[in-house]
Amino acid sequence: MRKLAGLSIALASLVAAVSPAQAQQAHLPIAPGIWVKTDTQCSATVMAYVYDRGRFGSVYFYGPGHSMGPANETEPLSRVSAGMNGFNVINDGPIEVAARENGQAVVRAVSLSEGVQWSETVRPCPLVSLSARFQAGLTRLGLTGRP
Repeated sequence: MRKLAGLSIALASLVAAVSPAQAQQAHLPIAPGIWVKTDTQCSATVMAYVYDRGRFGSVYFYGPGHSMGPANETEPLSRVSAGMNGFNVINDGPIEVAARENGQAVVRAVSLSEGVQWSETVRPCPLVSLSARFQAGLTRLGLTGRP
């Protein structure tokens, strides 16, 4: 019984060690903003990665002719840890981000058993450079690429 009580106390102190204020301090090695694939014009994108006020993830239109959405797959950054080859692991993975030269970044998904699943080189796009539809979708979601 004492071992169980000791374990409970240790677990409680571990949970308390990561306060909401600390979770808000998690940050990526890239600037907050809207990031699109380097081979896509900002005004033509239908999918972007958004780093906004402690959240990161993808926002995209889907369906026939990208007529539906936007889907919001951003998540709060509760933890960012060092990964391999200069990448930073978001929360517990599988998404990782690394800053690159010329203001670009790489976003990838990594499987512990199978390695890198996909990788995309992205660059920042100002909100005003996106299509009116994408701007409206991001605004409706409360995501505008702010720090």
